[in-house]
Amino acid sequence: MEAMKADARTSPIRLAFAAIQPILYGWAIVVVLGIFAYTVMADSPALGTTSWQDVAGITTGWWLTAFGGSLHFDGVAISLPPLLITLLTFVAFVGFVRKLPVRDWIDIIVLMAASAAVPAVLGQITPTGTSWWRACIGAATMAFLAVLTSKNRTDWLGTGFFTTPAGRAIYDGLMLGRRALAVGLILATLVFVAAVIAGWSQIVTINSYYILEWHSNVMLWVFQLSYLPTFILWTLAYLVGAGFSIGTGSSFSVLGVESAPLPAIPLFGALPQPGDGAPFILAIVVLVLLFVGMRQARAFPALGEAALTGAIQVGIVALGCSFLALASRGSIGPERMSETGAEPAIAAGMGALILGVPFLLGMILAHRTSVAKYREVLEMAKDKASTIRAKAADSKQSVVAQNAHDADDVQNGGSVSAPVTRGNGQGNHHDETGSETKLVVTDEGDTMEDNGGESPSVTVDDTSTAITAITARTAPDAEGKKND
Repeated sequence: MEAMKADARTSPIRLAFAAIQPILYGWAIVVVLGIFAYTVMADSPALGTTSWQDVAGITTGWWLTAFGGSLHFDGVAISLPPLLITLLTFVAFVGFVRKLPVRDWIDIIVLMAASAAVPAVLGQITPTGTSWWRACIGAATMAFLAVLTSKNRTDWLGTGFFTTPAGRAIYDGLMLGRRALAVGLILATLVFVAAVIAGWSQIVTINSYYILEWHSNVMLWVFQLSYLPTFILWTLAYLVGAGFSIGTGSSFSVLGVESAPLPAIPLFGALPQPGDGAPFILAIVVLVLLFVGMRQARAFPALGEAALTGAIQVGIVALGCSFLALASRGSIGPERMSETGAEPAIAAGMGALILGVPFLLGMILAHRTSVAKYREVLEMAKDKASTIRAKAADSKQSVVAQNAHDADDVQNGGSVSAPVTRGNGQGNHHDETGSETKLVVTDEGDTMEDNGGESPSVTVDDTSTAITAITARTAPDAEGKKND
């Protein structure tokens, strides 16, 4: 009986209800906040004849931008998504479906269809011109991603194609790509927080331009916080060098900053000032991803498997960066403000280069096969150095032994082959005519001059001592005295 219950398919109605609830609850919260803001500002002349029904429709249109929709209001298109709403809806969606097993693609299609139906219905109360069908696609995509990342899904990713080597490599590459993107987002969050702290005085100055009551000021900050994940994705594009724009004519990247007049939104006070940028940040990001990749190398027994999976990871990172750039791109006003965010194609290329490739290199460099190769090369280098040192030591010992042998020959009365030098260190003696003369010593203690002919044999008696430069200098005088 328990086995039959475990194999039973989840009812499509339960799946659809689980998909509808988080989206519907999120819409209700946003509309309530919108009507509340209208109520506390009902006496403002700026509202004119706007009714609460109009506010509900405008708020719904703005809520649809969180899933890719576009609000048209007073001839202005607003499509920049408040991704905090998207993120909270995503988390709630995972929470509602976590107890419902998702067994196959049929269950996924039910969840996606139910998620898309909510924006389609609610889009009917929005102002004319609002694009709600894009929100349907966005909500369905959110449902699909929620199932992929859910820990409570069944093992449908572990059957069929995903059991083959190619399927497992793709799955592992997907997991590694998700990890690389997560590291990039963490770095982007840290940089964004640092930018807000550094630019807080400017943020406060811009906020002081608005003369608002406390409740209106609170709503202004709630509105800005709804775009907080959007700003973090812009920071990620800034870190990898892809850059982002806030209207045409502006560009913010570590490779350089160009700015044009911006809307007076307080959080924009954290933007970097125009200049050459900070290219060294790219090196920091690369080193961090290289280190993270090195930590993942131990999970793969073969170097080829690590290289293949890492290469797939690079592609996943490129697709992920492109998707994140697309999700954080949109319009915030007319004319030049109709283009904000990062270019998906540029974000894909730079994301793969700065995030994916260092991750791959780290996996290859730190793999056990590579480490073994390093050790082998190091041992060979050590052996070669030891051989060179041994040869040098043997050569030195040979020289020392030869010098000692020559010294013994001199002390024991052997023949001296080296010429005798005078005070200037030269072994030759020159007579007055300039011819070269060599001093030769006989066994009887006599000295003779050799003017280039054959040198007579020289012997030294038992009482004689070795000839030095000084005795060589006085040798002719001694010869003269002997003859006298």
